[in-house]
Amino acid sequence: MSVVHAQHSRASTSVWSFLRRDPRFWGGCVVVALVAALAVLGPFLAPHEPGQFVGRLYSRPSADHWLGTDVLGRDVLSRLLVGGRVFLLQGLAAATLGVLAGVLLGILLGVAQGRLAAVLLFCSDSVMVIPQILLVLLVLAAFGSAPLTLTIAVALAQVAYTARVILAATGRVVTEDYYRAARAVGMGTGALVVREVLPNVAPAVLVEYGVRASISFVALASLSYLGFGSGDVDWGAMIHENQGGIALQPWAVVAPVAVLAAFLLGMNVLRDALARALAARSAR
Repeated sequence: MSVVHAQHSRASTSVWSFLRRDPRFWGGCVVVALVAALAVLGPFLAPHEPGQFVGRLYSRPSADHWLGTDVLGRDVLSRLLVGGRVFLLQGLAAATLGVLAGVLLGILLGVAQGRLAAVLLFCSDSVMVIPQILLVLLVLAAFGSAPLTLTIAVALAQVAYTARVILAATGRVVTEDYYRAARAVGMGTGALVVREVLPNVAPAVLVEYGVRASISFVALASLSYLGFGSGDVDWGAMIHENQGGIALQPWAVVAPVAVLAAFLLGMNVLRDALARALAARSAR
């Protein structure tokens, strides 16, 4: 095992030792796991078909309909249980694609030199000027709002921000003596990236993934609320559909808002716990 790999292994162990003693980390894990379980298992537990009309419009919670009915008389609980699976899958896919592309671009800009790198950096920074939601809406207007297009659009909106963070982390690595020594002995660019750069920017990648995942979920919920959801049943769409009757039957809106808020809060707590663990490890 190389010195760098050994250092990275010790760093990973140290980060975990901080995380496992942090009650906020475990609290975040529990909340995220509960919402994820609700989204995955919900369709099998729904008492009614999500599109089935089961009662009067905006009826209050009862023994038959625990969260009441919505604007069209559909069971709110059933729609809540069914509406999260695609949402969570899209958010994770968008965050993963966006971070992967951003990491590749950031490392490329940090390792490469010359005019091409400068042009790519200028283009990346120019994209950051455009508000993310506007950038996504422009992509959807041009290519439609199919589920795959929506996921890719949200992912593209994360690339420039991730690239800028990873560029800064890579810039610190390429100035270190171990990187210069490896380059001086003739190690190729690919080997430099895999053996020297990636292990040392991994902490920044982990924190950035947490940030981008939270932002991706917020973007998807906002787009769903605006009518760009990926299906007939969606937590964001439930809020939009039932907001007019919140005074009559608040659970049709409160339930999806509560689930979304809990999930995003859990994600933020996990991200903060990881950032604190990395900072504590670095301080050693």
